[in-house]
Amino acid sequence: MSRKSSDDYNLRSMSNLMGERRKRESDDGERSLIKAPSSASLSSAGPSAASPAPADLERAARKQFQQDVTPGFVYVLAVFSAIGGFLFGYDTGVVSGAMLLLKRDMNITALWQELLVSGTVAAAAVSALLGGYLNGLFGRRVCILTASFTFAIGGIVLGSAPNKEALLVGRLIVGLGLGIASMTVPVYIAETSPPHLRGRLVTINTLFITAGQLIASLIDGAFSYMQHEGWRYMLSLSVVPALLQFLGFLFLPESPRWLIQKGLTQKARRILSQIRGNQNIDEEYDTIKSSIEEEEKDCGGEFNQGSFQGNTVYLAAIFAVPPDNFLACPAPLSIPQSSA
Repeated sequence: MSRKSSDDYNLRSMSNLMGERRKRESDDGERSLIKAPSSASLSSAGPSAASPAPADLERAARKQFQQDVTPGFVYVLAVFSAIGGFLFGYDTGVVSGAMLLLKRDMNITALWQELLVSGTVAAAAVSALLGGYLNGLFGRRVCILTASFTFAIGGIVLGSAPNKEALLVGRLIVGLGLGIASMTVPVYIAETSPPHLRGRLVTINTLFITAGQLIASLIDGAFSYMQHEGWRYMLSLSVVPALLQFLGFLFLPESPRWLIQKGLTQKARRILSQIRGNQNIDEEYDTIKSSIEEEEKDCGGEFNQGSFQGNTVYLAAIFAVPPDNFLACPAPLSIPQSSA
């Protein structure tokens, strides 16, 4: 081989090697660009470029499903509980019409009228103050059963009262039931309601209070023509909703939150699953348990007994008392007296 041909061969070999090297570097660069985005693209994409984790998607889908499918049992619990609010509204509304007949039928003086009206309010105030302790000790369900049974007994005593002393006893018994119910019913509804419906269902109690006052006015008007026995029907008809609530709560469950407070975790999970329609209740159960532990830590372990902590609670209780409930009872009595 001549020297010239040898040089040509070496040049061609070197060019081929350089071409293969450049091609290999180009392919590696393309693959690296495909595999790893540049820092500029990552900074421009921001945190929104990260796709949500499968667990987050599953949790969001489960929460949406629970909001779309609400078991009817939740509404049954709210309605039967709110009968306690109905009884409260009925009593504050019916007593005014009954007093107009009582003062003529039994010759009741102004002092006794005041005792019969205010006695219920005083008894309700005492039992409401004790209601927190009773709720923590015996549970919401037992307290509602006690309240409805007490109210039924009071209604029977009022309907069959032979004298004003028996009337006062009946009014005091009714007040004890009203105080426990007014303390327990909103708590039970809130603790058994799903989070996305809690505010809406708690307002059912207020709706039933207003409905009770309306029905009481209609009952007063219907029996006002019976000058001697009309007041007995007015005061004793409250036994019907009281017994309805009592019979209903014989078959309704305890609050899962109270059961968790008492350490009955398995029963709490079973009841919570029953109320939620066998939906997944792990997240809600953990939330309730964490909330209870935090509250017990803040209250120094006295939370379970329903005790009051600090002056703020007393001030809140004073300002939360609605004045219209006190004014509604003796309102009709003052009209004829002032016009006479």
